[in-house]
Amino acid sequence: MRRLLAVLGWAFALAATPAFAAPDNCSRTEPSGERTLCHEAVIAAPVSEVWALFATTEGLASWVAPVAAIDLRPGGMWESSYDRAARLGDAGNIRNRVIAFTPERSLIIQVAGAPPNFPHADLVGELVTVIAFEPVDEAHTRVRVTMLGYRDGEGFDALYRHFEWGNAYTLDALAARVSAGPTDWSAAQ
Repeated sequence: MRRLLAVLGWAFALAATPAFAAPDNCSRTEPSGERTLCHEAVIAAPVSEVWALFATTEGLASWVAPVAAIDLRPGGMWESSYDRAARLGDAGNIRNRVIAFTPERSLIIQVAGAPPNFPHADLVGELVTVIAFEPVDEAHTRVRVTMLGYRDGEGFDALYRHFEWGNAYTLDALAARVSAGPTDWSAAQ
């Protein structure tokens, strides 16, 4: 889930794709003063294909991380690790609880377990991520990744900066997956 939530700072080199424009930053400050982090991009694939890349274990494992699985139901887990030797259930994996979803429209998740030594692990679980899927036409989907719950304070500021980069990177990785096919995790550094 590093690419979705950028929980770790590892980066895989991905080629830019001509069918993809850089993610737009749609972040804002709410009337309550909380900050909402938001990135969106139009992906060159139909909504059913993009949805499957997020909502199925096979789809996640093809681009998010070499170890990835989702139990798509409210209360289910989205679990991942960038360690190719990791196994589902390992203590160091990233765990996100599925809060709710509407097929091919939205997926709402919340961190249920950050990896050991993750900065501000005590705060990251307060954030909620909404991933929205909007068909632009038969061959393109707008994906918007919105993170809610950023309050004032050094910890939330650090998390905001971390995910500001990470969520844009996630959309870049998604576009690369669509244009270039599944990630070859054996070749990834």
